[in-house]
Amino acid sequence: MKLTKPKLPKRVRNHVNPLADLIEHSFDGFSNNNPIIIDIGSYRGEFVEQLLEKFSSSKNYIAAEIRKPYARFLEELFTEHDNVMVFDGDTAKNFKTILKPSQDKGVLIEYVFINFPDPWFKERHKKRRVINRNFLQETKKWISTETVFVFQTDQEELFRETQELLVEERIIYEEFSEPLWGAQTHWETMKIGEGDNIYRMKFFM
Repeated sequence: MKLTKPKLPKRVRNHVNPLADLIEHSFDGFSNNNPIIIDIGSYRGEFVEQLLEKFSSSKNYIAAEIRKPYARFLEELFTEHDNVMVFDGDTAKNFKTILKPSQDKGVLIEYVFINFPDPWFKERHKKRRVINRNFLQETKKWISTETVFVFQTDQEELFRETQELLVEERIIYEEFSEPLWGAQTHWETMKIGEGDNIYRMKFFM
């Protein structure tokens, strides 16, 4: 089904400090046991739209977007799809309460996409990154070893530093070159058009 696009929000801040967002979310799960794909940093929703076209209702999708105006846009965009849930706020903070109830019921958290996150380059700001040491250590305690994490960025420094962190946490990663299923985010398409490189890797906890 082709989605009717709502109007994009105007004048939205590009950078949001996740540590300042105190919203807490929980989610009991979807009404079926289909595998779940989560898109962290959904922005305008093109990535989830492409997955819907490819997999339709055979998968469930969670679109996470820290910027609330875009989260409201995504809610309207996917309003007719009961296999898509939208969450705003700090996904890393709410990661366990959003996903673990489904996993405890035997539902596979199939893929977790971290798509083009804010790099937070300053040393004092690195704790704001989605993939940080605390996130990895806490998530390893409960996430299934079958869950595939996919990290994609146009920032090589962020990519290499994330790899170093994974090695320190004894997490094996594998780089790859082409987007899975050919699905691209709006930001990715724009950056490729500007001639930038895209860095991608998969890892399991």
